[in-house]
Amino acid sequence: MTAGVAGLTLGATLAGCGGAPAGPVAVATHATPPLSAGALRAGLLPARLPHGWVVQQAAVNPAPGSPAGVTPPPGCQVLLGEDVVDDSATAAGASASARVSQSRGASATETLYAFSGRDASTAVAAIRALVRRCAKQVSPDGTTTVFSVTEGPSLGDDSLVVHARQTYKAEPGVERFADASVVRIGHFLVSLSTFPVSRAESAAVASLVPLAVTRLEHGAHVTPSR
Repeated sequence: MTAGVAGLTLGATLAGCGGAPAGPVAVATHATPPLSAGALRAGLLPARLPHGWVVQQAAVNPAPGSPAGVTPPPGCQVLLGEDVVDDSATAAGASASARVSQSRGASATETLYAFSGRDASTAVAAIRALVRRCAKQVSPDGTTTVFSVTEGPSLGDDSLVVHARQTYKAEPGVERFADASVVRIGHFLVSLSTFPVSRAESAAVASLVPLAVTRLEHGAHVTPSR
């Protein structure tokens, strides 16, 4: 297996997307969020999407660090793509998730999280802190992952984008990107993320963020706190 393929496999493994049932899935836990998982489901991206996008298989990560409330082990690998909220931040009280894909090949996981108290703000701060701590990681096979964080679009109460750029010892000159866009709206987070793909595919996924935020605000009746 080449390093590039290994990187893609790692992303898919970290994303925890194998064996998921068809259709959007909601998960609730013992915590008391401001919305139930069932209510969050109404805030997911609609079935009809622009530019060739479609809603496909659901993807809820059942691994430690998921919204089920299990504390994850410390580790920078949790920043890669779809685990960025699940495994680096305070466990949510409820979540709803679905996978989307585009006819030209791009795909992503959308996850909505409902938190209690100030946990949504704490989650965003924890993600930023983990990016600073995990700026560069090198795996045994020579895959180098460089993490960075930028401010996200002017949406909700707060937003960020975690960027992961991978290069491979076995494939000189090849780069892949795993970006995760996170927007906080009061007690809620919207996350759209990928495992390592081309820059163009990652940008295509980011273009869905404004629609995802609008859908949560209107579909689940969520409003910014400011």
